[in-house]
Amino acid sequence: MSASQPLPEPRRPTLLVVDDDYDLRSELAELFERVGYRVLQAANGIEAVEMAREQRPDVVLMDVGMPQLGGVRAAEIMTLLRHTEQVVLMSGNPELVAEAASHRGLAPIVLNKPLSFDICRRVIDSLAKPGH
Repeated sequence: MSASQPLPEPRRPTLLVVDDDYDLRSELAELFERVGYRVLQAANGIEAVEMAREQRPDVVLMDVGMPQLGGVRAAEIMTLLRHTEQVVLMSGNPELVAEAASHRGLAPIVLNKPLSFDICRRVIDSLAKPGH
């Protein structure tokens, strides 16, 4: 490589944000884009599973209570089909969600809603590191 050729940009981690609340989903997408993520968005579990299959995100941040296909079931499908390795769920009742997920053989991180962006970012950053 000659000195005049620029170095390739490092790969940005991909985050799939899934929530049926458009405002929250858009706000999270904007915040994570500002800190360097490539962000994809889906409005429900069905869209999320399809997008994860096509894009293979590094991390999925997903609401639990959504129409058509909820977050726990969508996380189960994504994990079984190996569309992603890292799923973080969001819920107003994280203890109940963690228990329901464990019955499906999942052990996701569950963040409490309303979200703290600082806590959410720390969790997502730790999961998006290469080799995690």
